[in-house]
Amino acid sequence: MKKNNSDNKPYYTQRNNKLKPNGACNVTSMIAALSAAGWNVDKLSTKEFPQPEDALMHFILADKRVDSYWRKTDPAGRYAPNEWHSVLAYGTNLYLRECGLLGDGKNAVFWGEHREISDIQDAIRNGGAAVLSGVFGAEGKRTIGHVVACVGFRTDENGKLTHFIIDDSWGDYRTEYANRNGNDIEMPLADFIAMIRNCGQVIKMAHIVHKAGEE
Repeated sequence: MKKNNSDNKPYYTQRNNKLKPNGACNVTSMIAALSAAGWNVDKLSTKEFPQPEDALMHFILADKRVDSYWRKTDPAGRYAPNEWHSVLAYGTNLYLRECGLLGDGKNAVFWGEHREISDIQDAIRNGGAAVLSGVFGAEGKRTIGHVVACVGFRTDENGKLTHFIIDDSWGDYRTEYANRNGNDIEMPLADFIAMIRNCGQVIKMAHIVHKAGEE
């Protein structure tokens, strides 16, 4: 059985982003996950930033409330705001409220460091998605900190989970990104456990993105 919540929805690549294209896997994956979960991400676009992932990046980098939250999270300024998972979740929820997609005090994105694989599968089964970071091979090297959207899964005839389906904004990791189309990549469960953080463990760090209307 295959379930893919991104069927018939756009594929988002960070390669054409206006803002920080080489470092926008986080916001681009968040937009892909929101889209898969049924959120109208086109409403996040602005005249200056028509691509929703650029608009989200700009908001996270420019909003004073996000800046205050980031400075408390990272007083030394070691990483940009969009590179902190907790700040990414905070900024995304805030921007969804700013754009009228969420009510006051409501959240669509929930960051957690101790997710069971079943939690991620359940989120997808319920119409949502997840955003995950991991270690991916690229051009013969290890790329640390890449982020992908998890939008579906596949099970065998006995209902056992065999693959997760990811939207990878950089391309197809199975080709070390020689193929730049990362839409609906079927990632074997063994790769998922080995490559997605916490690497090699069954407990994962993940943003759970709730289905639109179920925040």
